[in-house]
Amino acid sequence: MGRMKEPLPTALPVVSVVGPGGVGKTSLIEALARELGRRGHRVACIKHSHHAGLLPDPPGTDTARLAAAGAAAVVLAAPGLVCLRRADGGQWPLPALVSLLEGTADLVLTEGYREAPTPKVLVLRRGLPSVPVTGPVLAVVGDAPEGWSGPTFSHDDAAALARLLERHLGLTERH
Repeated sequence: MGRMKEPLPTALPVVSVVGPGGVGKTSLIEALARELGRRGHRVACIKHSHHAGLLPDPPGTDTARLAAAGAAAVVLAAPGLVCLRRADGGQWPLPALVSLLEGTADLVLTEGYREAPTPKVLVLRRGLPSVPVTGPVLAVVGDAPEGWSGPTFSHDDAAALARLLERHLGLTERH
């Protein structure tokens, strides 16, 4: 279903939930995070967006002043918060983001990153186009494409999908 790249060089297992806009990716990740947490796993989530400037630095703030001074990157760190901004507008590599989560999580669910070599859960809805993906597709949620013979789940079956992810990632239920 997708072309393969080298696996993501991280210590934490990562699964990317991908699909076209409006198919329920965020709702699925929310349900999976809740279910996997109920099963005793610490889940971290990374949402990828193509929209630049999601957290604009208002003029005059310390981070805006540091960026204006020519810093290649500005990091805002506060209790419970880290915000990373690159001056060149480039993307932070997924392995770098995942490495920030080591010791805090047992696994990472991403929304997006369809080009990353991570295992995928493909979310589809009849009438909406599919998206090209890189890496293995573990399961389809929603309407499976023609020719798909792997596991298919409904949007409301997070428990079964969580069990599949546990098996694939070698995680054991901890409650």
